[in-house]
Amino acid sequence: MLIFVGILFTLFILVFSVLNNIFLGYGLTISLLFFTFVGIRKGYSIKKISNLYWTETKKSLNIILILLLIGMLISSWLSSGAISSIIYYSLKYVNPKLFILCAFLITSLVSMLIGTSFGTVSAVGIPLIIIGKTAGINLGILGGAIFSGAYFGDRTSPLSSSLLLLCNLADLKLFDYVKKIVIDNIIPFILCIVFYLIFSLRYPLTYINSNLSNELYNYYHVSALLLLPDIILFVLSVFKVKITRSIPISVLCAFILDIVIQNTSISDFVKYLVFGYTNDSQVLKNIIHGGGIISMLKTCYIIVISCSISGFFSGLNVFEGLKLKLKEKNLSSSSIFLVTVGLGIVNAAVGCSQTIAIILTLDIMKDLYEDYTAQDIALDFSNSAILTPALIPWCIASLVPCSVLGINSYSYIPFAFYLYIVPLVHFIRKKFNFTKKLDEKAIQN
Repeated sequence: MLIFVGILFTLFILVFSVLNNIFLGYGLTISLLFFTFVGIRKGYSIKKISNLYWTETKKSLNIILILLLIGMLISSWLSSGAISSIIYYSLKYVNPKLFILCAFLITSLVSMLIGTSFGTVSAVGIPLIIIGKTAGINLGILGGAIFSGAYFGDRTSPLSSSLLLLCNLADLKLFDYVKKIVIDNIIPFILCIVFYLIFSLRYPLTYINSNLSNELYNYYHVSALLLLPDIILFVLSVFKVKITRSIPISVLCAFILDIVIQNTSISDFVKYLVFGYTNDSQVLKNIIHGGGIISMLKTCYIIVISCSISGFFSGLNVFEGLKLKLKEKNLSSSSIFLVTVGLGIVNAAVGCSQTIAIILTLDIMKDLYEDYTAQDIALDFSNSAILTPALIPWCIASLVPCSVLGINSYSYIPFAFYLYIVPLVHFIRKKFNFTKKLDEKAIQN
């Protein structure tokens, strides 16, 4: 009973923190102390509880490394002029009346090609946000479009680690499943285009400081050569090079360009990597800045505490009773999917990780799916546990992109239409047996 009180308390304190712009680490730390107390009350030693925490925390070390590398990547791209070049060419060629729609389409394309939401947000999300800030566009709407595009690839791309994990758990051939999920994406993608087209027409890119393009061009000596760090990261991602290797290579390229073209000293470049980039341009100093290792430390702390809490739940088999109760229910296909969505949200909210949400939810629901094909199981999870963690402000799937973009941790949520439309469309299909009818039609053809 105490554990479920702790879960409710954790959710309450985290929601309260988000709504009041309080650092999430405070609430998570209080929750961690509470669960430690619960563990002691249940007879577990401090050593046993610490081992549970460390078991999950050590799995997060790779994510923390990636975060620190992203902090360095951002500052190196800002300093070298890579991001300024993207902004310059975007202002030159992107239709300002369709800017929000273009943001969704660009991030969708990039995420599909490189298979990582974090990489997509870093590569193209930052320049889009900077343009939006400069033009005074609602960053919640723009952030929602970027999130939708980034998670389009996270759900669909054959290079996506989330999709690879799901196919591995469901024992599916990756590319056979990708064909199915691409077809499943058609209606949600079209609906997203319609919604973002409406918002683009309602909130066009009407105001840009007339000096911005000129200042970018002159201050950073903008040319296609400065896009090389972005291109390198993109190409290496397409060729499945690990992000922990591709980012340092991109940073090295940015370093060379920074020294040769921007005339930045080595000491200044190192300072930017640690503390973030700044410049002395009157026009650009409040626009082109940020990044650095220091900027990611709060996010790293949240991840460590979140994973510790997740380790507590995994180690104590908290949801064993729920598994038994669900098995006793005679649920319809659509009801099972709704339960999967709900559990995905709860597990993401408590475990703070997309991976944990997928694994825990599948473990709880596996008995209910025993009569389903592997593809149908995977499709239910692709339309729930892969996407819904991005709607939880303190979950890694949301926290990291928000930290990288520098936007409010919940303002994007109402406008991340892809994250809503996919589960909704899938539920309607299951409720009215559209999926079965389409499959039967495909077999007949």
